[in-house]
Formats: sequence, C-alpha cells, structure tokens
Amino acid sequence: MTQTTASFMVDGMSCDGCVSAIKRALAAIDGVEATDVNLATREVKVTYDPTRAGVSSLQNAIRGAGYEVS
Repeated sequence: MTQTTASFMVDGMSCDGCVSAIKRALAAIDGVEATDVNLATREVKVTYDPTRAGVSSLQNAIRGAGYEVS
C-alpha cells in the first residue's frame, strides 16, 4: 500500500474540541490512515492512501468542519 503525507495550515482552531472535530472529519474519509493536529502551530498532517483519497477531499473535510485551510 502506498502512503502519502500532506500538511496543511489551518486557521480557526482554538481548543482541543477543534482538534477533535478536525480529526473526526478526516477519519471519515476513506483512505486516511493517520492524522496529527498541532493546535499550537495550526498544522495538520494527514497520512493517506492517494489511490483512495486526494488533497482536495482532505481540504474539503477540514473546511466542512468549519475551519480555513491555507
């Protein structure tokens, strides 16, 4: 299985609840293997299978949870 890691800067996170919301949104995408959300740096790292998920679907999931991706 091929795995790729993508990193995003996310605006709007202010608490552990925000971290949980982003993790839940990303976990719902088929192909996402792991997520690392750093509240202090606003960085979200996602390890995923590129044959099952794409960068745009990851970004859309974060936006759908109510956060801005830059």
